[in-house]
This record gives sequence, C-alpha cells and structure tokens, in this order.
Amino acid sequence: MKYLIWLLIIFPFTCNAQSIRWDVKKEFSSIGDQVELLEDQSGQLTFKDVSSKAFEEQFKPSESKILSLGYTDSYFWLRMTIHNQTNENAILELAQAGIPSADFYYHEDSIRVHHIAAGYNIPVENKLAKSSYQVYHIRPGLNTYYIRLNTNSEPIPIHLYKQKSYELAADKQKIVYGIYLGLMIFVVLNTFFLFVSLRKRLYLFYALIVILYTSYAAVVIDGFIVYFIPYANLKFLYTTIPAFGITLQTIYCLVFLEARKYSPKVFKVVTGIIIYFAAWMIVKFFFPFSVVQPINTANALVSFLLMGVVGVKVGTEGNKMGYYFALAYFFYFLLVAVQAVYINTGTPRYIGGLSYVAYATLIEAFLLSFLLSRRFEWEKEEIEHEKLAAQMKVVEKTLENKRIIEGQKSKLEQEVASRTIELQKTNRQLTETNEKLLDLNREKDGLINIVAHDLKSPLCSIIGFTELIKREGKLNQKQDEYLSIIDSVSQNGLYLIDDLLDVHSFEFGYSKVNHQKIHLSQFINDWLKTFHQQIENKEQKVHFEDNMTNQSYSTDPFMLSRILNNILSNAIKFSDKGKTIHVKAHDTPTSIHISIRDEGPGISQDDQKLMFKRFQKLSARPTDGESSNGLGLSIVQALVEKLNGEISVKSQVGEGTEFNISLPLNQLPEDIKKES
Repeated sequence: MKYLIWLLIIFPFTCNAQSIRWDVKKEFSSIGDQVELLEDQSGQLTFKDVSSKAFEEQFKPSESKILSLGYTDSYFWLRMTIHNQTNENAILELAQAGIPSADFYYHEDSIRVHHIAAGYNIPVENKLAKSSYQVYHIRPGLNTYYIRLNTNSEPIPIHLYKQKSYELAADKQKIVYGIYLGLMIFVVLNTFFLFVSLRKRLYLFYALIVILYTSYAAVVIDGFIVYFIPYANLKFLYTTIPAFGITLQTIYCLVFLEARKYSPKVFKVVTGIIIYFAAWMIVKFFFPFSVVQPINTANALVSFLLMGVVGVKVGTEGNKMGYYFALAYFFYFLLVAVQAVYINTGTPRYIGGLSYVAYATLIEAFLLSFLLSRRFEWEKEEIEHEKLAAQMKVVEKTLENKRIIEGQKSKLEQEVASRTIELQKTNRQLTETNEKLLDLNREKDGLINIVAHDLKSPLCSIIGFTELIKREGKLNQKQDEYLSIIDSVSQNGLYLIDDLLDVHSFEFGYSKVNHQKIHLSQFINDWLKTFHQQIENKEQKVHFEDNMTNQSYSTDPFMLSRILNNILSNAIKFSDKGKTIHVKAHDTPTSIHISIRDEGPGISQDDQKLMFKRFQKLSARPTDGESSNGLGLSIVQALVEKLNGEISVKSQVGEGTEFNISLPLNQLPEDIKKES
C-alpha cells in the first residue's frame, strides 16, 4: 500500500521517463544516456514550470553517456527517474567541476520540494559532499529528479555510486590530485633551482610553462582549484589560461629550438601567428563565452600543429632537438585523443579520477624537462668539439707561422744588418747635430745673459734718475706725469727681464736653493712694506693675520719673496680701488701655510686650467691698466716646487681668488746641503 501511494504521487512526472534501476548488486553506473534534457534559453524557467504537464513532452532523451551541452549561455534542465531498490541512499555525481550552478530538485511529497544547491559558486566546504564535482543523495524508492544547470566547461559525465564505492573513489581521486600536484611542483622547483645554479633563463621560462600545464588540469579540465580557492571564477580562468598558455608555449617552442637560427622563414611566420595569439588574449574579453571557447580550441590546435612543424623543420636543418620536441607533443596528442574518445563515449574511464589531459601535461612536463637537460648537455658537447677543432686550427696555424717565420728569418737578418748600418750612420749625424745645438744653446745662454745685463743697467739708471728728479721736486704737473710714465714703463721692463731670466734658469736647472734661517712673521711684515706705495696708489688695504707658533724657519728668502711678490702683485692689479687683501700665515707640526686672498673678479674654471702655464693671459684684466706678461704664475709654481711645496687656488667668478701655499716646515741638514 505504501509503495502504491508513492507511485500515484510521482506517476504524473514519470509517465514519459525511462526508469533507471539501482539495486544492491551495483557499485557504479554511468547513466548519462538515460537522462532527459530541456534547454532553457531564457534562463527563466522554474522547477514548478518544468515539472508541470506542459513541459512533459519537451524533454528529449540524451544521446550519450557523457552530456555535451556545447558552448552556450543557455540553462539546461535534466530529468531522470531513478528506482533505488536498496535501503540506503545512492550517490548521484555530475563529474565536472566547471559548472557554475547545478540546483537539484525533487518532490518529498505532493507539497514539499527538496532543493540542493551545487556548482563551483558554492564553496566545497558548504556542499553536500566535500568534492569539486556536484554530488547529491538519491533516496530509496522510485523518484523523479531534476537538475538545473549552466555550463562553460568540458562535457559532463553522470554517475551513480554506492555510498562506500563513492567514498573510496573520491578519496582515491584526491590522492591522485595530490600526487599530480606534488610531481608538477617538483618539476617547477627543480627547474627553478637549475635556473638559480646555472643562470640560464630558459630554465625559468620552462618553469612558467610547467605552471601553465598545471593550471590546465587544476582549472580547465579537472577543476580541482576549488579545493584551494573558494569562489574561483572558473569561467574567466577557463577562457583566459588557454589563451595565455597557447601564446607562451609557442614562444617557448621557438626559443627552445632556436628557430631563428635554424629556420628564419618558419620563425618569421610563427612569430606573426604568435602576435595574433597575443592580440586574441586581449580581444577575447569583448566577446561572449560561446564565441571565445571555440576560437580558443581552434587556436590550441593551430599551436600544437605549429610546434610540430617547427620541431620537424629545425630537425631537418640540423637541430636534432626538433625531432624529440615533436615526438614529445605526439605523446601529448595521443592522450588528448583518448580524452576526446572519453568525452564522446564515456570510456576508457579516468584512472584515479584524473583526466587524460592532466596525465598528458604531467608526461609532457617530464619529457620537456628531460629534453631541456639534454639540450644543455648536447650544447656542452658541441662547445667541447668546437673548442677542440679551434685548438687544432690554432696548432696548424702555429706550425704554418713557424715555417713562415723560419723562411723570413734570414731575410730579416739581412734587412736588420742593412738597417743597422744606416742607423749607425744616422746616429753619427745626430751626434754631430746635437753637438752643434749644444754650442748654439751655450751661445744663446750667453747672449741672454749679456742682453739682460745690458738692458737692466740702463733701466736701473733710468729708474734711479727718475727718483732723483722726483725728490728735487722742481717739475710742473705735466713733467711729473711724464716722469711717472717713464718710471712705470722702466719698472715693467725690469720685471719682464727678471721673469725671463727666472724662466731660463728654472728650465735649465741653473737656479739653486740657498737655505737661510728666517723669522717668518718679521719676513712677511718687511715684505709687505715694499708694496706700500702700490697699495696706497690704489687706495687698498692689506690685512695680515699671523697665526705662527714656530717663527724660525729654514728656506730660500729670495725665492719665497719672488713667490709672494707675484701673487700679491696680481691681487693688487686685479682688485678695484678700496678693496682689502687678506694675508694669513699659520703652521702645523710638519709644514707652514701662507694664503693670499683678494676681492677681485675671480678666475673662471676654464682659466684655472691654464693659469700656471707660461705666457697665458687670463680673461680677467687689471683694474687700473697695469701690464701683465703671463709669466708670473708659472714662475710661482716653479719656485714652490723648487722648495718642495705645493700651491693651490680657490676661486669663483665674482667672488675673488685665494692662493694657498704649503711648504715643509723643516728640512734635514743633508737635504739643505745637497740642494745648496
């Protein structure tokens, strides 16, 4: 009586459906070809609608054990009548992770409806069974069940399990997933460590390829990514990862096989197709899933075909890696073909619940990893071979050069003997010429001394007479002006003669250091008095800062005064009226330091590079029309070096100039004696 009542309740819903029998003898059954389908293009139909009499005739029988619903945005209703003849719940499994939503409905009685939500939008921990697949309980008795789903994935196998058989199969599947991930992670880490050790970027590139292969299984085919990332958008990943992977694996093929080197034409063609693949990765976001997925599939086939063609082509051109590469992808094709057979027939069943594409990616990862290691071994062998061949060529070239050298040795000896005679003759001529030049130089030195002496005498007389006439004071203003000009010109001429004599004596080493003990502060004070008239004429001031602690110092007073004269003269010449010139002296345990700073126009950086060269006149000009012969600073530098000292300058345009002189404080008696 009980079973009769249930039969009367569900009879209206099962009159057109074929009953699926489930008894205690069965452990597993694939029932995809025993369900009925209804396409809901609008997505608006409810369970109440499709379970009504109006829709009874609209359900169509399935034609395959694995449902292939195509790439569409439609929703589908599945209807199945199952007679569970056991006393325990059976397990209904939609063996596909890539189903966004799969709502399970059945009537508990004439009023109440039982509803179970599934799909990857539901986190695994919230599902009826903790599985990436969609799992439901089929209660004992005869019942009609409805499933509303939409899909954007591979075809959907539908299985019935006994409870214990399902648990065993699910555990086995998770173990296989773990083993698969462990192996792929091992390949990635091993390849990455090789990259770190060998610094070959191709290993890093390959590690990325293996990660993509792992993503194919984890997201696109098997979908076990949902165990790790709840609410993962598998539809987005399902369309994006293949588009990205196709581009990257084709690039890797060109790089790994060195296609540019072995087949430039094929390289150019494939590069153009890769550009299309890369453009498609972006353009696909503007198209619906029903358009994107078929194009992704076509692009994948083109990519595999291209990699095979490139492998064979570079193999025929001498790169034996090409044939192995093509063979590796041939194995990949075999397993993909097995996957295609399974999609259409439901056999052969997955081994351990892992898709054949996943096994293909695993085998491919290890094969390509092996090829990568062999590639570098072959490259090493080729390098060793080329190195040996190069060494043999070097030996042959060396022997040939030896024969050439021996053949030319006698000829060279003859030429050397002939050239030696010519050189001896030339050497005698040079010796004679040198002696003549030395005689001329001695005559020049004598002439310079005579001319300098003959010029200095009248100039000194002129200067003396001008001073006498000035002291008598019997001149009118015009005569006094002319006399001042004569005195100035004579002084300049005398300075020029002294500078020329100094340059001549430094150049030929005639000047000698005459060391004397001096009181430095007194020396500088006395020296400054000699410039009293010049400073007064330009209304300038000199400020002397004496910071000496050890006043006794051994040096050549004449050379020191010549150094200071030239620097102070320049400071007076190039400073405007009313300016102050600062002279400072201090000592350290090993040296003395004298600085002279003016408030003149300063010296540019370009002029500072030339200022110590002879006859160099700088861009700045004396402020009162004074003359400058360009020898003063070169003489200063020569004198400072003669005293074993150093000179430096600090200056900026518009901020004045400071000369700093450093001289050793004490010299050993042996050094003084030697220089004297």
